[in-house]
Amino acid sequence: MSIRAEQEKRLRATIDWARKLRADLGPLQRSHGDRIHFRPASTGFSMVGLLPDRPQRGKSGLTNLQSVAANFEKLFDAHCRNIEQGRITGEKALQSFLIREAYMSERRMVSLNAASSTTSDPVDLWFITDELALPGDDGKVVCDLLVLRRDGGRFTPVLLELKDDRQLTRLVQQVDSYSRLMDEHAGLFGELYGTILGEPITFDGCTEKWIMWPAAGEDRDPREAELAQRGIRVVGYTTDNSAGYRLRVGCGVSSSTAH
Repeated sequence: MSIRAEQEKRLRATIDWARKLRADLGPLQRSHGDRIHFRPASTGFSMVGLLPDRPQRGKSGLTNLQSVAANFEKLFDAHCRNIEQGRITGEKALQSFLIREAYMSERRMVSLNAASSTTSDPVDLWFITDELALPGDDGKVVCDLLVLRRDGGRFTPVLLELKDDRQLTRLVQQVDSYSRLMDEHAGLFGELYGTILGEPITFDGCTEKWIMWPAAGEDRDPREAELAQRGIRVVGYTTDNSAGYRLRVGCGVSSSTAH
């Protein structure tokens, strides 16, 4: 089987699990989005904790939806709360914060949207899912966050990659390779987005590439213009003990440089 055919197979299987999750665990997700995220995959789903002191701890390889629903508190306690965390990386903490905030706001990415409102290109971003692994030419490729941008009746996929250090080369490689994959399978990714949101989604443009990393510079990121020329929008973050994170969204990217 070709790589492209295997990617399509995995995406279709992930869509099927996303449909099952929405039907069987949707109410649980809506009730407990401040602390749990159910992540679809091609062979089942993961139960991912969002607690600030246990970010991204959980259990993968789950397939029994009814058992998870019936034993949620027990499973959450065993795999997401009363478990050793080890070293909490900035990336995991940021990822959990963004997902938790989105679930508490009907999937809207409130902090990102608010931070973009002062730019010339404000956005309305909605969280879809994360850590979707697919086969690639050089092995497995994995995204950080899959996001939807709404502009009136227009829908644009957004790939958001996170790093807790400023590794430019690695980030650019990651966001470039996965965004190309998304555009090659735009129909299936649109179906995945629509299945998770419960509405028809057809993309109106190519994938927007965003990266989020520690803020630098006073008013704008020193790499902002360079990244914009590569079709990448940059978000800088600083930690805030009282509010979680302060975000600074860079300038938008013109369609001529997006890909």
